[in-house]
This record gives sequence, C-alpha cells and structure tokens, in this order.
Amino acid sequence: MGRKFKQLHQRIVIYLIHINSRLHFLAIEMKKIYLFSFILFTTLVSCQKKEGKVLQAQLDTLSINLSGISLSSQVDSIDLTKVSRLTRKEYNDLQLFKVKGLGGYEVSDLSMGQVLFSNNNGKILTVQVITDGEITEFLLSYDKNGDLQDDLLVAYEDMVEYYSEISSKIRSKEIVVQTINYTYGGDEDNQSETSDTAFVKYQITPDFKFVMD
Repeated sequence: MGRKFKQLHQRIVIYLIHINSRLHFLAIEMKKIYLFSFILFTTLVSCQKKEGKVLQAQLDTLSINLSGISLSSQVDSIDLTKVSRLTRKEYNDLQLFKVKGLGGYEVSDLSMGQVLFSNNNGKILTVQVITDGEITEFLLSYDKNGDLQDDLLVAYEDMVEYYSEISSKIRSKEIVVQTINYTYGGDEDNQSETSDTAFVKYQITPDFKFVMD
C-alpha cells in the first residue's frame, strides 16, 4: 500500500513538473508574442511620425497665391473657345464627380489648373471652371493611391454682376481664404458700393485633408 502510494505520489509530482514546464514554455512564448507586437507597433508609429514629418517638411516649402482677380484679369485676352478643357477621362481620373461644388457644370466648362505639390505620399492641385461669366478655382488633394481626399473653393470672380470675389493664400500647411461680398445701392446718378470681407483659415493635414483652423 505504501509502495503504491509512493508511486502515485511520484507520478503526480512528475505530472505537475510537466505541467509547470508547459506553463513556463507558454509564458515564454507569450512574452515573445508581446515583445514582437510591441516592436511592430512601435515601428509602425515611428514610420507614421517620420512620414508626417517628411510631408510637413515638404509642405513647408509650399507658397502659392490663388487669386480670382489675377485669373479674371486675363479674361479680355482669353479666347474661351481655345481654352484647354478637361476630357471625360481626365474628369473621371480626377474623380471630379465627387466634388459637390462642380455640380451643375459640364466637363467642357472645366480646365486643369496648377499642380502645387506632388510626391510619393500624394498631390495637391487645382481645377478651374472657366465660363463667359465667371472663373472659379478648386483646390483638390489626393493620397498616394490617387484617391480624392478633399476639395476647397479657393478662387472665384463673377465678371458680370461683381457681387462676390474669393481669393486665397497658401503658406506652408496653412490656407487663408478671403471672401469679399459687394452690395450696391442708390440710383443711376448716385450709386454707392459697400463691401464686407471675411477670412477663413484651413490647415493641410498629413493625410491631405483641409481642416478649418
């Protein structure tokens, strides 16, 4: 009886040692998984921060004035029948059907503006609406896959009634949009003009969004 008990005791001890060994092995494996996950997470965060810093450094060199006045000043010398218009393919490739401000315009009203910024992370460009009564310019941003990220009206002038004018300045990652609204009064012999001006600031984020500051 004592011998059997001793053998049973030894088996239980061996079994517990085996279980403890397995638990120790699992603990080591869990530590490895945790360490690997931590290193991977840290690496990804570090890469994202580096990409953001690289993009910011590149945006710091961006300096553009977008003015409705400078655009419209050329209207008298522009033959609207000879303005280079966007093709349907260019319209689709630029995903302009997603830009609400372009609703109601025909593809034949649109023209390529300027490419302001372009690298492996994405690009920022403008598209113009040029008709016989107005000139409008939209700022558009795209990610590295070419997907449209955001749009913003940055220049406008009405050459018929002159009720509104929009111009913009871009300095580094900051966009300042200036809007002037005109009001006319009086009669033909004594006309008066008043105006009010508003400024709105936007920030260009690392993911190419235009966020109101």
